[in-house]
Amino acid sequence: MEKHKVRDLVLLVTVLMGLMTSLIAQESTPVKNKDFWHRISVGGNFGFQIGSVTGIDISPEAMIRIVDQLHGGLGFTYEYNSLKNYYFDTTNNKYLSFSLNIYGGRIFLRYYLSTIFDNFLGNLFIHTEYEYLTYTRPYVYDPKGSIFDPYFNTFSRGKEVVEVNSLFIGGGYRQPVGGRVFLDLLILYNLNDSYNSPYSNPLFRVGFGVGL
Repeated sequence: MEKHKVRDLVLLVTVLMGLMTSLIAQESTPVKNKDFWHRISVGGNFGFQIGSVTGIDISPEAMIRIVDQLHGGLGFTYEYNSLKNYYFDTTNNKYLSFSLNIYGGRIFLRYYLSTIFDNFLGNLFIHTEYEYLTYTRPYVYDPKGSIFDPYFNTFSRGKEVVEVNSLFIGGGYRQPVGGRVFLDLLILYNLNDSYNSPYSNPLFRVGFGVGL
């Protein structure tokens, strides 16, 4: 992605998060809990799939309650994807398989609606997130290449470093399990979806967390 596009995307995320924090803080009071660690929860997401596309996703995260129902968090992501017979080499007349190791991180804000709803609906939340991922593709995009993907894009042999900047918006539901343990169910939409993104819209995510 071009540098000015990355800069503009980061600026947009910063503005959105700043506005969200400012608006909610005007109606909120600072958390007075003297025990800092009680405001923190840790957990993350884990996923996998098996078939023509084999994938493993490990994404730990930590979240802190900033004020009242507003939480902020950081996360890290590792994904392994193995794609069978994804490309077709017209020169040698055969299919090509490949695998990817994807690394990255994310920052997010989450606001729980318990101040608006009670009981069941009180566990609903809205979520906004910026994520950066990078991986090395074993083929280089080339308009005159002889290797085709399923979308008829052409490639040549060689390694290409790919960077993916995503901006997600959406929401979800927190399901308490017992004690301070909970499950998170999210549905997100990537506002910066692209060919290089390992996701497709909408994105469904299942995670868990433990309050400290």
